[in-house]
Amino acid sequence: TIRRVSVGAEIYQDFWMNWPARMNVRAINQGFGTFITYNVPFGQSPLSFAIGAGIGCHNLYSNSTIDNIKADTITFSPIADSIDYKKSKLGLTYLDFPLELRFVAKNKVRFSVGVKLGYLLDAKTKYKGDDFNGEMLTLKQRKVDNVDKFRFGPVVRFGYDWFQIMGYFSVTQIFDKGFGPELYPISVGITFMPF
Repeated sequence: TIRRVSVGAEIYQDFWMNWPARMNVRAINQGFGTFITYNVPFGQSPLSFAIGAGIGCHNLYSNSTIDNIKADTITFSPIADSIDYKKSKLGLTYLDFPLELRFVAKNKVRFSVGVKLGYLLDAKTKYKGDDFNGEMLTLKQRKVDNVDKFRFGPVVRFGYDWFQIMGYFSVTQIFDKGFGPELYPISVGITFMPF
């Protein structure tokens, strides 16, 4: 039988596309999300339609910082080689609304395909490292300007019972077109759906 309500959590790796030429992006850019969906079965078939809501968090770790988070156009500049730093990242949090067509076989093999629409809740930066005087500091900035308020893209999952492999491709860019680099993430990871 198809569960009417599903609760899931996912962890994923973001592969960032189209970063600026002088910017180096870290190989590991971990993200995570959680969601709840209401499932509507198609009669006695193994197919169902799911609609829900969730939270998705993405991180972009790099060797660069945003020059001015309130600038008319967002630009990244590499951190000087003479500066010792531990972390520099852009963090994005979205309220997501997934729509999925799901298939559950009798042997508990699961497959789903759909789309995800997201609304930006927070865009922030975090830098931890030396300042220009050699002192260690942690600098956090919130409400980065010119981040697109909406995101949209296809999502796919495949797995067995409560464990699935997931993928999400952001059709929309992170920044408003023409007001920042044409960055967008491709997310690949695992989903746990125990309920």
